[in-house]
Amino acid sequence: MNLKVKYLSRINDEFDTVICGVNGVIMHGEDVYKESIDALIKLYQSGKKVMLASNSGWRVKDLYYILKRKNVPMNIFYAMITAGEVAHFYLKNNKNLGHSYYNLTGKNLFVMPELDYSAAASLVMADFIIAENDYKSTQNEDYSAVLEQALSLNLPFLCVGNNTTLLSSNGVVTGVGALAEKYAMMGGKVISFGKPDVKMANYLTEEIANFNLSRCLVIGDSMAADIRMGNNFGAKTLLIANGVHQFCNNIEQKLGELSESYGLQVDYCMEKLQW
Repeated sequence: MNLKVKYLSRINDEFDTVICGVNGVIMHGEDVYKESIDALIKLYQSGKKVMLASNSGWRVKDLYYILKRKNVPMNIFYAMITAGEVAHFYLKNNKNLGHSYYNLTGKNLFVMPELDYSAAASLVMADFIIAENDYKSTQNEDYSAVLEQALSLNLPFLCVGNNTTLLSSNGVVTGVGALAEKYAMMGGKVISFGKPDVKMANYLTEEIANFNLSRCLVIGDSMAADIRMGNNFGAKTLLIANGVHQFCNNIEQKLGELSESYGLQVDYCMEKLQW
């Protein structure tokens, strides 16, 4: 369809449930787009079930309090899920990985607190490596040498958030998904969490009585994560142009190129989420 729309109100009557991405849609790093939150409030007020699906390493409680501190009315959300929450659940219930992890990027991990794992000072002391998407700072460092050593030790790589690129407070940067992709190409084992895994959408919608998939909209800024999940789920999709792909000029042409390049269907496109 590839229908460019300026306001969400234009297509509001077509949907009952909305799964919305976080970074690049309603947030930029840890800054909230006020007009995007206003749009979600309007969706809620019009009777829609509004849900959030984030590829961050944040737990759901972290996302909740981050948004609440930004004065976002949290009662508008029917449910929320994050890659960090999925990874935390996996690690809590899967003891086959061992007990020691190596933090690949060295940045703060939201997944590990409250879990019975210890941080290893070196790769040779680790049972697995782990990395989370970080929306506050750049991740463009070269980790090739570390990945090569991890591969030689046959360490699995737990990738929390599948984004190969993402919109951070410093602009578009490399996501941990790119590191995981590189590790897989080297022959390493990767265990990934987050979109485009359709389980994220299933989790959010499975308790909705009389859920109608044909009236579900997935909103996101990433073709590889959000739009692919939406396509795999069977929902309609809305791509935000000023997110990670940064194509606010010549939207129709760029959207066509992106759709062909990724082999995905985009139903609607907006420059930014607004009512």
